[in-house]
Amino acid sequence: MRLLGVEHKTVWGGGQVMLVNVLSEWQRAGVPVVPTLVCPPDAALVGRARALNVPCVTMPLGAIEKTRSVPWNLARRVGPTRQLLQTIRQTGAEIILANSAFSFLASVFAAKLARVPIVWWEHNTTLPGDGLLRRMLAWADRIVVVSQEIQKQFLGLEPSAASKLSVIHNGIDAQKFFPSDKERMQIRRELGWDESMHVVGTVGRLSPEKGMNYFVAAANEIAQTRPAVRFVIVGDGPERAALQAIANPDAIRFVGVREDVTAWLNAMDVFALTSVADAFPLAVIEAMACGLPVVASKVGGLPEIVLDGETGLLTPPRDVGALARAMAALMGDESRGRALGAAGRDRVEKHFMLAQTARKMRAALERVRSV
Repeated sequence: MRLLGVEHKTVWGGGQVMLVNVLSEWQRAGVPVVPTLVCPPDAALVGRARALNVPCVTMPLGAIEKTRSVPWNLARRVGPTRQLLQTIRQTGAEIILANSAFSFLASVFAAKLARVPIVWWEHNTTLPGDGLLRRMLAWADRIVVVSQEIQKQFLGLEPSAASKLSVIHNGIDAQKFFPSDKERMQIRRELGWDESMHVVGTVGRLSPEKGMNYFVAAANEIAQTRPAVRFVIVGDGPERAALQAIANPDAIRFVGVREDVTAWLNAMDVFALTSVADAFPLAVIEAMACGLPVVASKVGGLPEIVLDGETGLLTPPRDVGALARAMAALMGDESRGRALGAAGRDRVEKHFMLAQTARKMRAALERVRSV
């Protein structure tokens, strides 16, 4: 199967991680897929793709902005469409895999002109306005979404899309994310924290949809009455300076983007994700694989990952008080935290493994090719 993957975004986030990880898993398993990727010249994906020896064609894909009206300009589609059409023909692509809504918009016209089926892989719950979205659902030959929440959103708008829609949950390599006392102590020594400290942490991009301001607010509240609690934020983004300005510097550490995420997760006692919008975040699955109890907002696909009271606690989004109480509850009951963490690890191994995701994605692509 000759596959052309299109990625419009330049950032390195969950959707881009899943695209690279699925390609890597296909390589490992010897799956007969011959991929080529297309992305903007300054995309974080470029280096990652080439590290896998996957050809990466760079080209401007046109400016597309998330708005509730028309998020794209027809005139800006002409140049990218011409270049994409040429790339499709040069690579002999049999299927186009558009990685998210705006990658789909960037590539759908070229796919139609080339008469090559296009599969839309959606990783987000924040999408174009309903009129355009309805047309996109009609244009796609197949649609893969990462959560039932996105499926519900799509079918509520266009019930007839059910026949072309599949839910394939994100998955991780659980051999890379696992409990480790050695890594726990290594990071804690680096931070100057010993075993007497309770540590609550989070991992993610410091951008509005991740709701990191609620994490900081809850941490500030807890720090007033619990001096032995520390908080760590792994990640970076446009809101970092604003968050640091309101954070208690004695209790909260910002450590930036770290490649050794497993080690940082193991340094924590509780993991929290305070998103206000999230489809199916990898960070929560990774934390569960490391045996951590999770506190998460009840938004998007998070209730599909975290079973309330079984693998963690779900709280209403934007509710600082409820978030602080949930964090405190898990810190105050270590045996419960360990039980929730063990159940979380078990759930990941049964339902959220990368090999499962890659196998299901290949099956979805094969169904399109066989039509």
